[in-house]
Amino acid sequence: MSDLPEDLIEEILSRVPAASLKRFRTTCKRWNALLKDQGFTEKHFRKAPKQSQVLFGFLGRLKICSLSVNGCPSIEVIDEIRLTDPVYIYKQFVISEVFHCDGLLLCTNEKKTGLVVCNPCTRQARWIKPSNRHKMSDTYTLGSYQDIKSNNITSYKILRCDTYEDKARFEIYEFGCNSWRILDVTNDYKTRYSDGVSWRGKTNWVSWDKKERAMVIVSFDYTQERFGVRMRLPYFRFGISTISLSVVGEEKLSVLLLPSDTMRREIWVTNKIDEWNKVFTMDKRKRDWLVNGVSLLFDDEKKVFLCCERLFIPDLPGFERVLGEEDEKLKESGRVYVVGEDKEVKQVNGEAIDVFYDYVPSLVQILKLSQKRKRGD
Repeated sequence: MSDLPEDLIEEILSRVPAASLKRFRTTCKRWNALLKDQGFTEKHFRKAPKQSQVLFGFLGRLKICSLSVNGCPSIEVIDEIRLTDPVYIYKQFVISEVFHCDGLLLCTNEKKTGLVVCNPCTRQARWIKPSNRHKMSDTYTLGSYQDIKSNNITSYKILRCDTYEDKARFEIYEFGCNSWRILDVTNDYKTRYSDGVSWRGKTNWVSWDKKERAMVIVSFDYTQERFGVRMRLPYFRFGISTISLSVVGEEKLSVLLLPSDTMRREIWVTNKIDEWNKVFTMDKRKRDWLVNGVSLLFDDEKKVFLCCERLFIPDLPGFERVLGEEDEKLKESGRVYVVGEDKEVKQVNGEAIDVFYDYVPSLVQILKLSQKRKRGD
């Protein structure tokens, strides 16, 4: 390939998936420099195929895994994300919450005293000092915008949400400024901020519209720094017991609906013009009343979905008599099921988990403060 024109080499490499391309950094200094160039990484993000992987979390540890659905479903660990605590340098940073956007992971610890944005594919990480007003109940999300002050490069901001008695206060962090500022905005929709997902650079939540008396998708725009209704759910009626929102390969939204007045689960996915299509319906299992939390990931390519459920074990005398030996083992972790087009439910063998997240590797660069200053000079 050394005999090919530079622009042709760049065009070829921009179409190679990130997980494969990262191995080329050791090929030569020229390619290593190209893979770190922000212009190329943005082009690569637009053109390269998206390869979805899964992040499994358990007891503060985060692992990147692939899922095999042939025969007996199983989990293969590809890599483990290890971060050294910047305060206690001999200890590993214990990850409590994760938010994924464009291949970047925003990780916080339980007390919200530690905040880091990392890219597992490029091994970059940037530690961020939390706001002076931070609380353990805070939630953090990450989103992108076009920075007009720096030739419209893609940059990122962090949104901090502090909720108190059904009211919310917001702060924003810009990577170039390295500081927090209070946002004078309101969200008129009842929103559970811990359940947000990133889609097309914006953070999205399932929210309750008090005026229309309907469930809607509310998004936060990091360019205009304000909330707005993105779309409605496929339908809404009183009695939907659980709603789980997720992203399909960073290109589509999916939602899991569990109407309590029927014995079925429904999965809806958006199409290219953002209309909802129902892709899956199946009956609920008899013991769904034990389920305390549901997480959903839908794989559009393999036509399967993953469902992670945690059991709610009441601490009541005699209640253990209704639980089997298997349930006793699940008090400390969740169980993962994979369901295909044949609607057969199979439990996945592998790691014990608390939660899982969709993850798409990318070469997106985490802008350093020094880089930002150079552009502004």
